Amino acid sequence: MKRFALCLLLAACGGSSKSHVEAPAPAAHKAGLQIKLTSVYVDDQAKALKFYTDVLGFALKDDFSNSGYRWLTVSAASDPDGGQLQLALNNSPPAKAYQEALYQQHQPAVMLFTDDIKAEYERIKAKGATFTMEPTKVTGSTIAQLEDTCGNLVQITELAH
Repeated sequence: MKRFALCLLLAACGGSSKSHVEAPAPAAHKAGLQIKLTSVYVDDQAKALKFYTDVLGFALKDDFSNSGYRWLTVSAASDPDGGQLQLALNNSPPAKAYQEALYQQHQPAVMLFTDDIKAEYERIKAKGATFTMEPTKVTGSTIAQLEDTCGNLVQITELAH
């Protein structure tokens, strides 16, 4: 797409739009469903925001309050327009029961992916996070798990190359 834009810019400025490499066609409209938002229940939104931004390195995306309700989302600092994680308060019995059941079964409520799990493990551990599982090789990947201070386990995964 960059090469295509460069060719258009050159042509518009009187330069040659020819290139040794064929310019790719403009991207087709993405068909099908896309994930833009997912939620994790937390027992304290302020504490969750601090953990997900200060410890994991996400960026605050949205923070709106209305009549006691708070819509709070974070996104990857490197991709602010990418998918968002809503930090939803577990203030209903079903939400609280779901969150507690996942934790008791040692199931992560959130799964994150990285290309360098050892570096992420060291970075996050240095910020004081409590890991319940150090980086461990499993079929097709290496995973680590940590507590998010708000009632959840977070899994970090590096897929095998």
